[in-house]
Amino acid sequence: MVPRQGLLPEPCWRGLQLGGVERLLEAIRGRGRFLPRAEAEVAPEWQQVIPHLVVMDGDRLLTLRRLRGGSERRLRGQVTLGVGGHINSEDGEGEAAWLAGCRREWAEEVVCLPALEGRAVALIKDDAGEVGRVHLGVLVLVPSGGAPVEVRERDKLEGAMVALPDLGSLYLEMETWSQFIYDALLGGQLSSASDGIRLHLPSAP
Repeated sequence: MVPRQGLLPEPCWRGLQLGGVERLLEAIRGRGRFLPRAEAEVAPEWQQVIPHLVVMDGDRLLTLRRLRGGSERRLRGQVTLGVGGHINSEDGEGEAAWLAGCRREWAEEVVCLPALEGRAVALIKDDAGEVGRVHLGVLVLVPSGGAPVEVRERDKLEGAMVALPDLGSLYLEMETWSQFIYDALLGGQLSSASDGIRLHLPSAP
């Protein structure tokens, strides 16, 4: 987690903001710490930095629906375009912990035989709800290159590759972060996101 003060403006922007990932990782290196989950969920002065890995194959995206088996009751039934979750103290310290946590979440949530390369290209923020106030998302684009990527925890998620033009019918069921990503993709905002922090994602058999 990182302190909100000095990292996010007040009032904070809402939506998806390209760049800023390197500055965030610097904040993690210098001021990051771990808090007990129960305390972190009610402490908006601290931001839980969540990787949000979006799998893309051309114009198709891995699209998931959260099922009743998921631990976060507030998100059940909603549609998400990314996989990821909380970084744990067992992942290490500082920036290395965040990168290791990304790889762990990837291995826990999907099945993908070849190793892939992702790029952390943007920050995602939504203070409108109680969940969003304490979380700061990092958008990681993961081109699959045609490799099949499937959901691992099928009691918690169901997923399929869906073409961007077909995602509009699911828009009102999407989590707000996914709505921001869909809007950015539809508007071409992410087509120029060629830079970013490179992230190696090992094989997840």
